[in-house]
Amino acid sequence: MNSTALLIVATIGILIAISLIPKKRSKLKPLSQLKVQPRRPLTAREQQMFFRLTETLTDCTVFAQVPLAALLTTSDHQDRNRYDRKIADFLICTKTLTPIAIIELDDGTHDNKITKDADRDAMLRNAGYQTIRYRNYPSPDQLRQDIENAFKKVAGLTPQTAQKSHAR
Repeated sequence: MNSTALLIVATIGILIAISLIPKKRSKLKPLSQLKVQPRRPLTAREQQMFFRLTETLTDCTVFAQVPLAALLTTSDHQDRNRYDRKIADFLICTKTLTPIAIIELDDGTHDNKITKDADRDAMLRNAGYQTIRYRNYPSPDQLRQDIENAFKKVAGLTPQTAQKSHAR
């Protein structure tokens, strides 16, 4: 095949390849035109756990549905993409907003996610967070004990001593 014929075949091939590239979507419609519906921020199960946490851990501040992107940072965009749309069920902090523990309320859907959950917990631990997982609602006494233990591991504090040391 001579060079002219080869050039023609190559050009046709390139044109075919370009025509197969998906066209860029038309401009996105404004947010005001999206068809959205309200939804409750917590499931009934999460809501019950939230009330248990806030009623039991009166020396703490409880946050629900916290994006991991609010708790973690990295300079590697690919790493950030691995966690930036993930949510912690609950974040327990001192009254001065020092993070103490992340609480995850697991259900039957986590039975096949044990390895993923362990990997996520390890990532959070590498950043200095302790994850406490519950399959069922813990008793108030169990919850208090678990959070006291988390305080000791994370900062060598208890909720009460954290408040006293901050007040000085």
